[in-house]
Amino acid sequence: MMRALFLIPVAAVLAACVPAGPVSEKPKGPPIDIVEAARAGDTTRVVLRYKDGAAIPAADENRAVIRAMEIACQEGESAIPDTRTRADGLLTVKVFCVGVLQSDQVIDGSRLKT
Repeated sequence: MMRALFLIPVAAVLAACVPAGPVSEKPKGPPIDIVEAARAGDTTRVVLRYKDGAAIPAADENRAVIRAMEIACQEGESAIPDTRTRADGLLTVKVFCVGVLQSDQVIDGSRLKT
């Protein structure tokens, strides 16, 4: 009985020490407008600005890149931001889309140089 009473406070203390999981809250800011998005091969070019037509400042560029990554790739692909350029008040982000394929195909590596 004494042992059970000791374990309850220890468990409560340990539970209080466990840090909360990461909060996936999106950064806040003015609405971002996708002006153009075009895919060629495995790279998508996304052109952005604010909905009111204003240029996206460098301080808010990371939020714009996150928005570009959200729309750039197809289901099952992972988005990797590549380059960013600015021209005429527009931010252009190139996003590389990577998909992992699984196959039962066996590859014979006997002809590879050692």
